[in-house]
Amino acid sequence: MAAVSKINQLPDELLALIFSPGIRNLSSDEHQPLLALICSVCRHWRNVAIEASELWTTIHISLERHIPAAQAFLERSKGRLIDLDIKALNADSVSSAREAAVITAPHISRVRTLAMTVAHFSTYTIFSDAYHFISATNLTSLSVNVIGYLWPLPGPFPLFASANSLCHFNTQGHLINVVSSRTSLTTLELSNYSPTHADIKNLFFESPCLETLILHGFDTNEQLDFGNEDDTPFIITVPTSLKSLAVSLYHPHSNGTGSCDCVLSSLCIPNLEYLEVVGNTVLDIGFNVHFGELAKLQTLRIQRCAVTLADKEFFLSLKELRHLELVDMSSELDIQHITGISPDDPPSSSFSSFPHLSSVFFSTEGEYTQSAFQLLQLAERRVAAGCPRFTLEVEQAHSEEFSKAIQSFIQDVRICVAESDGSAGLIQSMGDMIDDHLFGDQDEEEMDEDVHEWEPEYEEWGEEEYDAFESEDEFYGEDPPATYM
Repeated sequence: MAAVSKINQLPDELLALIFSPGIRNLSSDEHQPLLALICSVCRHWRNVAIEASELWTTIHISLERHIPAAQAFLERSKGRLIDLDIKALNADSVSSAREAAVITAPHISRVRTLAMTVAHFSTYTIFSDAYHFISATNLTSLSVNVIGYLWPLPGPFPLFASANSLCHFNTQGHLINVVSSRTSLTTLELSNYSPTHADIKNLFFESPCLETLILHGFDTNEQLDFGNEDDTPFIITVPTSLKSLAVSLYHPHSNGTGSCDCVLSSLCIPNLEYLEVVGNTVLDIGFNVHFGELAKLQTLRIQRCAVTLADKEFFLSLKELRHLELVDMSSELDIQHITGISPDDPPSSSFSSFPHLSSVFFSTEGEYTQSAFQLLQLAERRVAAGCPRFTLEVEQAHSEEFSKAIQSFIQDVRICVAESDGSAGLIQSMGDMIDDHLFGDQDEEEMDEDVHEWEPEYEEWGEEEYDAFESEDEFYGEDPPATYM
């Protein structure tokens, strides 16, 4: 008790600062129960928390619950910028959607990030009807996902009147027009996007400042326009600002031929520095077909992709490549299709490819023996060409196996083997996307069970108890305890 009394002697501002770090790192749906716990410790903590507007700026709304608590968060955040997470996964939540739209609409001008996941397009229109005359002046990040909706919009349904500060936009390809202007975008994420050449040309025209483009589940369009009127192929020059491109492909595009009809093969990306391609181990991506000259590429990340001899020309053209990541590759991968190095070439032979390459990350579910020796050959050529240090990065679980295979063959101290998890990559795995879309509330329900002993019963609040944390009498009677141990 004495220790608690000393804590309560701290200035209110300092006590609020102590609360902030624990809340700041939580996901949006974890803020409410933790703040409920803080408010239930003692009356002093509750009063401090209520007055600290910075604690109430992350607001999670699941339409099946949480609306009274969301109202409290909106009020207690006062004039601060807020982060809003709306989930409507129930087809019967029309009235709740309207209520959520009504209580959030007056605060749209101070929304900093908005993530909206709804089960039906009709639910989306409830929010767009409430928001579309409002300018989201402070919105920098927007995510809109309508689950299972796979068709172009039947009409213009912009979510806001304007969002001129928007930098990051994540949505499905056919919902790209829910934002009326994309001139300020620096990062764009699209899933299930099947554009024509006109579509992709318009995308870059309307996003002149785009720096990062992420395409989840990219596919070709059946109505693709194949060329100009004179039958010359399309060449689309993207904005010079584009530095990063990530693409996941789940269907073959080139069918083993030397050409492809999808828009990727038409892109000219003069300043691209990072390229990530995700496929599956049996899918021949056709790097030489899909990606033209990338004179400034510094990092290439390939995950679950088949690489064939036809791709060698593409890899050997990457003169500025610094780092190569080969992630979850087939154990049958022949790395000489990437390096162009024959097993019979002596280590002292001249090697002009990859003049700036200094590290390679490699992971596979199969055996490392053949790949290890091929990567060692690459490292030997690079240090012989003057590279001061070349690092072979291997996932931690297999580093011992990899090292054992080649350690005795490493004759140059400039070659080292290091454990690494590799980069996270820009492409979200399909499994994660399915979990997020279909089971978002399941995690929330599991969390609710864990904190059931102290979390308020949101669903049963009356008019006078609209606030999730308004009355600690629900927990402790008329006099809440001085502390909670």
